[in-house]
Amino acid sequence: MNRKYGLIGAGIAVIILLLWWAGIGEVIEILRTARLDYFLLAIAVYVASLVTWALRWQVLMKSLNIRPKFREVLGALLVGVFINNVTPGARGGGEPVRAYYVHKRTGDPYGPVFATVMMDRILDVIPVVFMLVLATVHVYRLGSITLTVTLILLDAFFAVLTFATVGVLLSERKTKRILYWLYRQFRRITPKRAAKYEERFVRAVEVSVPQFQENFRMLMRHKKAFAISLIWSFVTWTLILLRSYYIFYSINSPIRLVDVMVVQMIGIVVGMVSVVPGGAGLIELINSTVYVLLGINKEIAVTATILERLISYWAPTVIGAVIMTHFGIKVSEGDVGDSNINDSAEEMG
Repeated sequence: MNRKYGLIGAGIAVIILLLWWAGIGEVIEILRTARLDYFLLAIAVYVASLVTWALRWQVLMKSLNIRPKFREVLGALLVGVFINNVTPGARGGGEPVRAYYVHKRTGDPYGPVFATVMMDRILDVIPVVFMLVLATVHVYRLGSITLTVTLILLDAFFAVLTFATVGVLLSERKTKRILYWLYRQFRRITPKRAAKYEERFVRAVEVSVPQFQENFRMLMRHKKAFAISLIWSFVTWTLILLRSYYIFYSINSPIRLVDVMVVQMIGIVVGMVSVVPGGAGLIELINSTVYVLLGINKEIAVTATILERLISYWAPTVIGAVIMTHFGIKVSEGDVGDSNINDSAEEMG
C-alpha cells in the first residue's frame, strides 16, 4: 500500500510539474474564459458512454440468461473502474470484482458472469484496433515520423497482447496454468495466508474455469448478441472521443476529432503497461506531449488533458470508491457468501 500511494503521489507530482511547464498563469487564464456549457456537455457524454457500456454488457449477460437490474450493472462498472484506476498494469483487476458484484446480486454462478465480463473486454478491443489503424494512417499522412513509429510499435504490441489473451481465454489448460502460477507466486510471498485459502482457491479454479470456458465459447457463437454488443462498443468509443473533443471546445480551442483519436489510442496502450495505478500523471504527461506534437500549444494541451482526466479518471475513481465501500458493507451483512469482499475475492483467486 505504501508503494501504491507513493506511485500515486509521484503521479500527482508529475501533474504539478506539467502545470508549471505549461505556465500556471496561462492555465488559469484559459480556465477563466472557459465555457461551462461545453464542459457540462463533456460530462454528459461521459455519462452516456457509461450507459452504452452498461447496455453492451447487459446484452451479453441476457444471452446467458443473467438478468441483473440496470442500476446494478452500472454499479458493477463503476466498482470495476475504481479497482482498475487504483491498480497498475493492464487494468484487469476490476474485471473479477465487477463479475463478483453481479454474481452476488443475481445468484448466478461466477464462471458464466465472468465469461460475459471477458467477452465485454474483447468487444472493447475491436474498436480500439480499428481506431489504432486510423490513427497510424493519420499521423503518417501528417508526416510525423515520431508519432508514426510510436503508433506502429504500439499497434504491434497491442496485437500480440490481444491474440495472446484470446488464446489463453479459449484454452482451459492455459487458463488453469496461469492461475496456478499466480497462486505459487502468492504462496512464495505470504505462505501462511496462501495455505489458508489453498483449498478454496483450488475448488474455485476447478469449478469456475470450466464454467467460464464453456460460456465464453457460447458467447463467441452467439452472433446476435455479439453483433448488438459490437455496435454498442463503437457507440461507446465514439462518445469517449467526443468527451475530449468537447473539452477543447470548452476552453475555446476547437480540435479535429481524428487528433483526439490519436491521443486517446496512445494513452490507452501506454496506460496498459503503466506501473502507476491508473496511469495517474503518466497519462497526463503522454497525452499532453502528443497534443503538442500535433501542433497544439502546450498550455492548451495541458489544460485540456487535465480537465479530461478530471472527468474520466479522478471523478469516477471517487464515485467508484463510494460504491465499493457501500458494496462491502452490503456483502458483509448479506446472507450469501463470505464475511467480507476481500475473503471472497481471494477465494476466487
